[in-house]
Amino acid sequence: MTPSAKIKLGLDFDNTIVCYDATIAVLAEELFNLPPEVPRTKLGLRDFLRGTDREPEWTAFQGELYGPGMRHAQPFEGAIETMQQLAAAGHDLVIVSHRSRRPYAGEPHDLHAAARRWVAERLQIAGLFATANDSVNFLETRQEKVARIAELGCQAFLDDLPEVLGAPGFPASAAGILFDPSGTNFALEGQHHISAWTELSELMTALA
Repeated sequence: MTPSAKIKLGLDFDNTIVCYDATIAVLAEELFNLPPEVPRTKLGLRDFLRGTDREPEWTAFQGELYGPGMRHAQPFEGAIETMQQLAAAGHDLVIVSHRSRRPYAGEPHDLHAAARRWVAERLQIAGLFATANDSVNFLETRQEKVARIAELGCQAFLDDLPEVLGAPGFPASAAGILFDPSGTNFALEGQHHISAWTELSELMTALA
């Protein structure tokens, strides 16, 4: 690519654009009578429910988290501003994410509809993902997600899961970018790594 090239950048949704920390804390208080020593975090809640033989409640909780609980979810710090900067620079941004349409347990919320509402209320209102028909894609499986990344011709893709970036079928022509705000994952060979959205603009300049 030339220095002035514009890139088609694919973006994962859950835990990449959307941060669920506040949602988990709020829902944990709403739905469970937790001992004070249980951390109001995803791992804290999961480990407590599994450790008390309440695995079905943990499964149902995820349906609430990615369904109506999304009303509490916030974008990661700097995400909207960075996406606005990249779009203004001429880069083509698309969301490609996989989540089941219905929860595996609990109320049968439409999880794709919940995600699209969040996009409308948080991103489209900020001028993002508002025009192209293929700019927001929610698929049911990881395999479908990877296939759509290739189909859309993404030249770079940002995801919090290194296994997505290294999945069979992930296009070799796309630069994989691992989003790792907690510093707990490792980028695979050939993948790029950022810990905050504010690092993405500089990386995109380097990739172009």
